[in-house]
Amino acid sequence: MNEPVWYGGRMKFSFVPTRRHLPCVVAGTALLVSAPVMAATARGHAAAASGPVNGQKWSVEACMAMVRDDPFGARDYALDWERHGNGGQEAKHCHALALLEAGDEESAAQELDELAHQPIEHAERAPSSFRAGLEEDAADAWLSAGQPEKALSSVDYGLAFEDDTRLHLLRARALLAQDQADVVVKELSALVAKKPDIGADAYVLLASAERRVGQLDTAATHVAHALEIEPENPAALLERGIVRERKGDATGAQADWQRVLDLAPDSHEADLARQDLAVMAADPDTP
Repeated sequence: MNEPVWYGGRMKFSFVPTRRHLPCVVAGTALLVSAPVMAATARGHAAAASGPVNGQKWSVEACMAMVRDDPFGARDYALDWERHGNGGQEAKHCHALALLEAGDEESAAQELDELAHQPIEHAERAPSSFRAGLEEDAADAWLSAGQPEKALSSVDYGLAFEDDTRLHLLRARALLAQDQADVVVKELSALVAKKPDIGADAYVLLASAERRVGQLDTAATHVAHALEIEPENPAALLERGIVRERKGDATGAQADWQRVLDLAPDSHEADLARQDLAVMAADPDTP
């Protein structure tokens, strides 16, 4: 059966909204987001700056407002802002997120990593939280680009500045992508013991790792807990279906995967559920 992949999350401190506030599809992969649609305002330094070209007014709000619906326009705006309006790090961040939405995950990740390593331009920003937030975005981008090793490097750099839950979950995703489920079981077990109200995504990731190392009973317990938190979480339903199928409950697995299709028919989870249902229909005895 197919392995689920997790995307999205919440924004940490940054002077512009992060990619995870953009409910969209990147490179054909649905993002699972819990944050509301991106607001037109941004955190931190957001005052408009005057540029010398035809009296152009540049602002992070204007740039970010384009990222979701017109990423190429946002990219060009950010470049012009850098060239003519002294946009600095705000323009660079908007440019990187525009590249990400346009499907150039690798370039976006590289830019975000570079930005996270630069000195902070504005003293009013919290450097540790700022860098951690950038590395969350960078890690998401590296994972979308299929480069979990680089995602792990971004996460570990961010964790050096802030012990953030989102970074720990991104680390788990990167490790799972490198077939290190045993490490994920150890780290996430400690994390949920410390923060039992951490949220559904952590329990789904933990269940997936436990299943991969053959701990089906504990995987079933943790994915059930995820569904207690979010009964209609597609990733949790997909994972429970896989666990049920591995435990010999084909009927329960089919019900979970069908529920994924009903709840989120256009999602990445739905694509995996369809594939699993097709495999089961073709050969019900094949795990």
